[in-house]
Amino acid sequence: MKRHAAALVIISVAALLNLGLGSRADGGHEPTPESCKTDLGYAFEWCGSQVNWPCRYTFDSHEACQAGCVKYFCPDQIWCTELDPIWCEVPCEDPFGATYWYNKHIVSERCGHLYFNDRDGDGDIDLDDPWPWYDCSDAEHKKLCPAYRTWREEVKEREARWLGVSPEDIYIGPGMR
Repeated sequence: MKRHAAALVIISVAALLNLGLGSRADGGHEPTPESCKTDLGYAFEWCGSQVNWPCRYTFDSHEACQAGCVKYFCPDQIWCTELDPIWCEVPCEDPFGATYWYNKHIVSERCGHLYFNDRDGDGDIDLDDPWPWYDCSDAEHKKLCPAYRTWREEVKEREARWLGVSPEDIYIGPGMR
C-alpha cells in the first residue's frame, strides 16, 4: 500500500512539473476509467493542464484542483494516504483539498445543463439567466458538504459585518435573488 502511495506522489510531482510546458494531455480527451487503469499519469497531466477546463483558472489551489479532478475521473485508483493529506484530510469546504474540487466536478455534472442552456432553441447558449444554475449549484454543494458556504451566505456575512448587523437581517433582493 505504501509503495502505491509513493508511486502516486511521484506521478503527482511529475505531472506538476510538466505544467505550462505543454503535454500530451493539452487538448486531449478526458480521462476515462479505462485510461486511468492503464495510464494514471495521463489523468494527472490532463487535470493539471492549463489548456483543459477543470483547473484552468485555479492558481493558489491548483494542486488541490488537480487532485480533485483525478479523484473524480479515477476514483478506483485514488485512496487516502497519510503521505499527502490533500486527498482526504482537508475539510470539504477548503479549496486547498481534493474533496472540494471533487465536489465541484459532481456539481458541474449535476447542474451544468442549467448554465450551458439553449432555452429559446436558437442554437446559441443563453447566459442571461444564471440563477437556475446558482440555485442548483448551491443546493448540490450543500448536499455534498454541509459546511460549504454558498455565495449568498458569503454576501450576507460580508454585508452584515459591514453594516454591523446579523446575517439574518440582510435581505438579498430580486437583483441578487
